[in-house]
Amino acid sequence: MTDFERKLAEALHEQAEEVTPNLDAAWAEQQRRQQRPPRRRRAAVWIAPLAAVLVVLTSVLLATRLHTAPPVQPGQELVLAKPEHLEMAELLMVGSQVALTEFPGQTHRWRGWAFSTQLRQVPDEPLFCVAAMPADQPFDRAASQFGMSPQCVPFASAEGKAVLAGYVGEALGPLPPGQAVYLLSATANQLRLYSAKGDLSLGRWVGRLANSYQVFLADVTPGSPPVRAEVS
Repeated sequence: MTDFERKLAEALHEQAEEVTPNLDAAWAEQQRRQQRPPRRRRAAVWIAPLAAVLVVLTSVLLATRLHTAPPVQPGQELVLAKPEHLEMAELLMVGSQVALTEFPGQTHRWRGWAFSTQLRQVPDEPLFCVAAMPADQPFDRAASQFGMSPQCVPFASAEGKAVLAGYVGEALGPLPPGQAVYLLSATANQLRLYSAKGDLSLGRWVGRLANSYQVFLADVTPGSPPVRAEVS
């Protein structure tokens, strides 16, 4: 080979290396691209866990609000005067009486009575009273009550009030524990009572007093008196 031919061959070889692809470099680049996730895939890697966390936090927040939100309480709050012991001689009877229920005592079987009355010294203020007498005799204001004097409360203002007066039974009282009596207006038909624990007691109609006031008797839980009432 002449010197000219040798130089021509070397030039052609150099040009061939410039146009021939570098297979090793191309393979390495392909492997690198396969190992690196696309942008959308990389975004999904952190978006999906974030969405799950947001769902959990939202559920916890809603559950907390539902748990801490005060429950809706039915009816109206019972705000009644505290009963007071009075003697029959102090009272001026008004209208008829309503028999409530019978219950056993130490020596007698008793019957509770509800009636409306007034204090002789204050005739313009009506009272709702509950008294107990031996079950074998009718109501008699002059009869001996063996120390069980009436429990009386003043009428509440009729404006916006569903229950005008009431008495919850007690030991050695004119009604036994577990019983309660309430005085309602003439338009009342049903009485629902709720204790502080949410226990429901249904009042049952037992009679009518003067001026068309209605008397309802209810079985209640001893030690857990009604605190709210619903009248219809």
